[in-house]
Amino acid sequence: MRARNAPHTYEGRQRWNADGPNALPHFASDRQQHRVSHHPGRLEGRPAVQTTHPRHSTAPPTMSYRLPVSHGWAVLPDATRELGGLTPTPNGFRARLFIGGARDIDEYTARTLAAVLARSAGYQVHGTDPDGLAAVVATLAALLGR
Repeated sequence: MRARNAPHTYEGRQRWNADGPNALPHFASDRQQHRVSHHPGRLEGRPAVQTTHPRHSTAPPTMSYRLPVSHGWAVLPDATRELGGLTPTPNGFRARLFIGGARDIDEYTARTLAAVLARSAGYQVHGTDPDGLAAVVATLAALLGR
């Protein structure tokens, strides 16, 4: 049996990692029934298969939108495309809207944004001008009814 400060050899690594997810079955056979690995759904000592688990979070996923500013007005990134070039927010996603230093938003842009944000679970508006921020938030709240 090797001491804890012994040099790392192949067999030493096998024995020291016997409790980990890459353990060989015969090293962990007596522990399989009693200890659970930090990988969900897999007991220690089973043959390892790399599995990526989604991060469990109570917060829904978020999409971010950044609107350009033209002469103090928030405008759509590409006004000639459908929905101004913005991708609609999927069901259940939150939306984060950055308007920079915009002081206001015109009716067409506001209606287009409302269509983009219609299925979102919620939205936040961020900007550097407090008056513009209040104007955009009030306009979107009136159109979305939130």
